[in-house]
Amino acid sequence: MFSDRSRILTSRRGLLKGGAAVTGAGDAMAIGAGLPSYRALAADSINDSLLKKVLDRGKVVVGTGATNPPWHFEDDSGKPVGMDIDMAKALAVGLFGLEQTADANDDEKVRSYIEFVIQEPNQRIPNLLGDKVDVVFQFMTVTVNRATQVEFTFPYYREAVTILLPADSPYNTLADLNGKGLTLAILQNVGAEESMHSVVPDATIEQFPSTADSIAALDAGRVDGTGVDLSSGKWFAANTPGKCKFTDSWQPNTYAASVKPGDQIWLNLVNTVIHESVLGINFPAFQVSFKTWFGEDLPSPVAGFPVEYK
Repeated sequence: MFSDRSRILTSRRGLLKGGAAVTGAGDAMAIGAGLPSYRALAADSINDSLLKKVLDRGKVVVGTGATNPPWHFEDDSGKPVGMDIDMAKALAVGLFGLEQTADANDDEKVRSYIEFVIQEPNQRIPNLLGDKVDVVFQFMTVTVNRATQVEFTFPYYREAVTILLPADSPYNTLADLNGKGLTLAILQNVGAEESMHSVVPDATIEQFPSTADSIAALDAGRVDGTGVDLSSGKWFAANTPGKCKFTDSWQPNTYAASVKPGDQIWLNLVNTVIHESVLGINFPAFQVSFKTWFGEDLPSPVAGFPVEYK
């Protein structure tokens, strides 16, 4: 089945064969002018694209995490679950012809087309560039600097940062935390300490390799609070009643998937999956995921003028 799909894609791409040859020549001259070297590896044909390799392989390799609910974590059986996992499943459903079939709702069937590579946040870009994963779905914030190393897809969430506190903490807001000389934790990430100091300037900041580690430090009383995604703050507060609470939020940011540069065909495919999940024919599944992990009821996209242009 996968080889048939590849032939169809190849024949469609063949209509642009002449144009691709011209583009390749132009890229070669541009590289000589000092543009990034990854352009030399650009996939101008379906036969050179990761898309064909994934279809031929019969499985997509997805980089993600396992310690950051509600985005990616393990259920009681050790199976990865969360919003990032559901986005990976949406990709597999589209890739392997499961859309609009009963198999699209068969969790085990869909997972059979995915190989999850569990990685720390600091491995997201190296594993992409080293071809260890095909795509990353791992609550990855879009930044311009990261976009010089990887290519980002359309967004699938707009996040912010909050501070998780013990339920019995005397503090409730960001303003309450200022001037108290507190110790706060946060995920180890570029700009993390600066972000925390932008709202609590006098805090001592400790960085941890995972959100789970920072929350463990909070539980042990080693820190007074920990910076987490607003979505995670809501999730922990809802799922551990009476144990924690969260402050107001700051620093809105964009979450998107990421792929290795130089393969527009593969990027277009992943973009199509995300777009049709968020706004198109596969919205019902996205709506269920959103309710499951964030507790929010999303209104269905309105027919007529495309909402993304409003």
